[in-house]
Amino acid sequence: MIREIEGFLMVEAARAEGRVAARRFTERVPWLTETQAEDVQRAYVEVHLGLRRELWREAVERAGSLRGEYEERYRAMRARVIAGAWCVGVGVAGVTGIVVKMLMSAP
Repeated sequence: MIREIEGFLMVEAARAEGRVAARRFTERVPWLTETQAEDVQRAYVEVHLGLRRELWREAVERAGSLRGEYEERYRAMRARVIAGAWCVGVGVAGVTGIVVKMLMSAP
């Protein structure tokens, strides 16, 4: 529900930006009739929204790609840390065994 509201607000903000840009554009073309200017503005807003949607789609795809990359890096780092901890544990156990054996065999 929240994502839907957020998406709606993003589209409306992009639409408002497109309308402002379209109005600025048609103001530079004073020979257009009011109807022509409205048609150009409507088309401009549609193109603006289309471009914005494409940018959003690319951002979502990139975010998914980055998520996969970071998850893989996390798994690799976790495996290295576990392997390192295991090696340290084995080393400590070995040293402890040697120390205990030396203490037990001491006169």
